[in-house]
Amino acid sequence: MSHGRFRVVVKALITRSGEVLIGRKEEEEGHPISGQWHLLGGHLEHGESLHESVKREVKEETALDVDVSSLVESTTFAWGEDQETNSIQYLFHCEVSQGEAQPKDDLADVKWVKPSNLVEELGEEEAERVKESEKQKNLSEN
Repeated sequence: MSHGRFRVVVKALITRSGEVLIGRKEEEEGHPISGQWHLLGGHLEHGESLHESVKREVKEETALDVDVSSLVESTTFAWGEDQETNSIQYLFHCEVSQGEAQPKDDLADVKWVKPSNLVEELGEEEAERVKESEKQKNLSEN
């Protein structure tokens, strides 16, 4: 039996004043979320803890410092044109501790959205994951 490799992804469901922060990925040929809005995050780097990773990713992408409140959920999914890239994703609820959100790194833009508009704002694949997750929906609505 073959056990394929998994990519570990950390994501941040960042809330402030009843809204959720999302970012729009720069246009990048061949990238699965090129130009799409998404919850912020990225890859776990060697030697990092999950909390360190999500804080680093948010800082790199938005210049924000966040407090990691809790693990919302962990999921697995396949993505890409061939659906052969397997990922394990850890989604954390985070709250802003310092700074104002601004697009950095590979983001073209960032914005705060009402939870009731979140699914409509996100790219198709991420919107499906949010719709399928009661935990994500409930937390973003609080």
